[in-house]
Amino acid sequence: MRFLTPAECVSWCKERGYPAGPRVGYTVPIADKKPAGFHFAEFPIPPDSGKKAALGKFLFSLLKPTPEILLWLGAWAVWPSSQHMPLFARFREAFGERRPLIEIPGHLAKSSELDDAISILVIALEFVWDCHVIPASGREAVFISHDEYGWYGSQDPCEAASIREKLLTFFSPD
Repeated sequence: MRFLTPAECVSWCKERGYPAGPRVGYTVPIADKKPAGFHFAEFPIPPDSGKKAALGKFLFSLLKPTPEILLWLGAWAVWPSSQHMPLFARFREAFGERRPLIEIPGHLAKSSELDDAISILVIALEFVWDCHVIPASGREAVFISHDEYGWYGSQDPCEAASIREKLLTFFSPD
């Protein structure tokens, strides 16, 4: 796993045609503003921890296979009582990363590191953080918000409609 600065995240996104750029105070993908040219399937973030872990795995199953995927974290201090930063710091240290999250919010995972990438998304869900999940194609993405909603976006309207149906199935009562 490689760790990226905000500027490196912007560069990585732009090289793949995914919109990223400045926002007041910091740089993030334009993902939370729903990038032009994308079609969306929105979903709520469940309150149950087990369901959040299942959602993280499920969201990755919706993405097409890719050689690498960027997980770009943001808004991690909105709900401090929902997070335990030493847990995430130790996770990053396992990969040799000791710099602060604010300096290095990007996590670039290879396809062989899929479980690690899923773990980052699950932590973001549990800690109520923003997380942009952007595959190398730049043609699809997932965004989860600290405001407890998320979306899957695709440049293909048929793909977005198909994912919308899959999300309905995921969220339907057992």
